[in-house]
Amino acid sequence: MKPPPGCRRLSPLGAALGVCVTLGFTLALLGGPCAAGETQTHRDTPNPPGGSQRDFGFRCRDPARRAAPLAPCRPRSHVVFLKTHKTGGSSVLNLLSRYGESRRLRFALPHRYQFGYPAPFRAERVRGFRPGGRKFDIICHHMRFNLSEVQRVMPNDSFYFSIVRDPGAVAESSFSYFRAAAPAFRNSPSLSAFLASPFRFFRPGQRGNHYARNLQWFDFGLPEPADPGEIPGILSELERVFPLVLLAERFDESLVLLRHRLCWPPDAVDAFPHNARGSAPRVSAEQLRRLRAWNALDWALYSHFNRSFWRQAEAFGLPRLRREAAELRRRRRALAGRCLRGGGPVPAAAIAERGLRPFQPPGAAAILGFALRPGLRGAERERCRRLALPELPYKERLERLQFGARNGTDG
Repeated sequence: MKPPPGCRRLSPLGAALGVCVTLGFTLALLGGPCAAGETQTHRDTPNPPGGSQRDFGFRCRDPARRAAPLAPCRPRSHVVFLKTHKTGGSSVLNLLSRYGESRRLRFALPHRYQFGYPAPFRAERVRGFRPGGRKFDIICHHMRFNLSEVQRVMPNDSFYFSIVRDPGAVAESSFSYFRAAAPAFRNSPSLSAFLASPFRFFRPGQRGNHYARNLQWFDFGLPEPADPGEIPGILSELERVFPLVLLAERFDESLVLLRHRLCWPPDAVDAFPHNARGSAPRVSAEQLRRLRAWNALDWALYSHFNRSFWRQAEAFGLPRLRREAAELRRRRRALAGRCLRGGGPVPAAAIAERGLRPFQPPGAAAILGFALRPGLRGAERERCRRLALPELPYKERLERLQFGARNGTDG
């Protein structure tokens, strides 16, 4: 993705390490997501609509905003989802896969598991792509975003969206999940040791270390800023490409906004929480502050889209958003009761059907999956199985439907 006017593509990551750390602490001191003219609702005041924002203790509100009038729409079938790491994107991927499959839409699928990640996306990474040939309906698997190349694959009227998460939570999860892949994490005896002296372990440009710092910024394919003053322009340009970015911390409300933007029926965004960890260590407030400061570009990105999300939520109407999110949760509970043994996620070893066991990264915390309730038959079992199907097996399923053959999934 090209930087906006006035921005230049940067030198290697090490050139701006000091700038990034300083920016992180500055943003933390300034209060993060809330923009001028907005207010912060704190934990010691009545909860804002939908509950307080637990990770921060506040959320942004603009009391002048009112619900926008409803307008007729037609379902959108051309969708670009940038699946960022450790943000809840696997659940979104599942619902997109089910929607597209049920309507015989054409997926842009990688030859293997991802589109050449961590290299920037190229159209030639899509299975079945032909220059000047027919374009695809949905693209949703991991990539490092590259707008001009995505446009070679997807129609001009495609709707672009993504998902972000508090960079402190992303970094903690990444330390566990990518421990074997990122030298900066692998060489550190613990998260506490890493945070005490990150430069002792982190080497910019070392293969795999993109997982160790500003991972969301990296996944969006953004240029590294030479000066903090360039960041607002970069993010404003990015928002013009992605008119909706979901918040992992407000996942259900995000799905409500998404399904209205896509004009899809309510049950199209029903989903189980995929890729949940069996256990996660508790992170102290000080560790969270240090993680956000270390991932300063991610904090700036998250803050920007946090503001954007709540502006759209206010425009949609907060009471209506609360009602529809509550109904979404009610349907999910009902589906879990009908479909899942135990009514929720279980360890992979407890799942008898091998095809429903999620991938387990080496050396990381166990990833939970879903075991189907005994006695399911016919269409009900098929519906439940698709809801429970992990990312890699679902990708293979889509490949068989489109190409009639199974492809490799590692890579």
